[in-house]
Amino acid sequence: MPDSNVDKTVKRNTKSTSHEVNQLVVDAVLQLTSVIETMHSRISPLSWITPSNQEGRTAGITGMVYDNIRRITEIVGKQSHIPLNVLANALTQRTDSASHGALLSAINGVIGDHLHASKSPLSIPMTLKHSGEGVDMTALVNAIAQSKGKVVIMVHGLCMNDRQWEQDNHDHGHHIAKDLGHTTAYLHYNTGRHIFENGQQFSELLNELATQFALLQSPHTLDMSIVAHSMGGLVTRSAHHHSTMHNAHWPQHLQKIIFLGTPHHGAPLEQAGNWVDLFLGMHHFTAPLARITQIRSAGIADLRHGYIAHSDTHSPRRFDYPADQRDAIPLPTNVECFAIAATMSDKSNLVSEQLIGDGLVPLNSALGKHDSPQHLLQFKPENQWVGQNIGHVALLGNKTVYKVIHNWLK
Repeated sequence: MPDSNVDKTVKRNTKSTSHEVNQLVVDAVLQLTSVIETMHSRISPLSWITPSNQEGRTAGITGMVYDNIRRITEIVGKQSHIPLNVLANALTQRTDSASHGALLSAINGVIGDHLHASKSPLSIPMTLKHSGEGVDMTALVNAIAQSKGKVVIMVHGLCMNDRQWEQDNHDHGHHIAKDLGHTTAYLHYNTGRHIFENGQQFSELLNELATQFALLQSPHTLDMSIVAHSMGGLVTRSAHHHSTMHNAHWPQHLQKIIFLGTPHHGAPLEQAGNWVDLFLGMHHFTAPLARITQIRSAGIADLRHGYIAHSDTHSPRRFDYPADQRDAIPLPTNVECFAIAATMSDKSNLVSEQLIGDGLVPLNSALGKHDSPQHLLQFKPENQWVGQNIGHVALLGNKTVYKVIHNWLK
């Protein structure tokens, strides 16, 4: 393609993405305006004199002011390409940079469900990557055949991407390939979507991989393992659960799953966020503020209790606070399952087991322990490992953690 055409394409993509970023901020301003107006309508002593026709809307001159704010915001959003140049440039330039990927992954983690539903070009599509690049399935299965059928799929966690497996100049996947001779492929996905949605798509992707490998008629049997960090472990369990419901054939090739800091029974930070929603919603004046705390994705909300199936989402209103109503879904059968957990203290104690753990995931949640026998995940004692003085993200760059993974995979 001539340079002039390339420049035109880049400009079109930049303009499109700038528009998407602008629209996100416009939506945020409109939402915030509605929140403030709702509080105003409830606090105002004159609200009973000039009642509005709509709940949460003010009347008279006050209502006109809020309507004008909305109108001006929408006009600016449609006509201005200037206010968000900094953020837009960060998302549209240097698209191969680690900082660009990290920013886009973080945005997807927080509002990825909204991006996907609105068909935004900022929404990350699910792909498998190999050697740092997106690859088609044919190229990947050929690489696996050269590794005698052995492949390890690396599945990242919330707000992260495939490149962020590298921490402190160490990448577990790179060393698995180097030390064990396995092909390593990295899943990249929009972590803001419901976990069961990502699980379904992941299952379909693995089924395609298994199907295409079979067409190669390789003398080697497909030998698949998965190493999953944080939310990635829930997506993996969801994918396997989906496969059993739809008779997918890829699980017959799955040998091992290693979970790193996976919140099998939820994460206290999301539970705490939901308690904030609950308490704010209890008071007539503060209820509108709950809408601000609810600017977080379906994927984050699923971390409240560790939802991995569609049946877990009992309420269409994401921020209702029902008790844990998950279906009891055990670990995959006929698969060796391993759990790595960590604590930020020198030793395990009640606080780390029930609350803090690695800073995000408590020990009990990462090890699948639960007071209810139906939710207890049966990891064999020899398939559990707990590290001290290791944070949640540090699990990715810790050399001792890698030695454990290496020993379990070899």
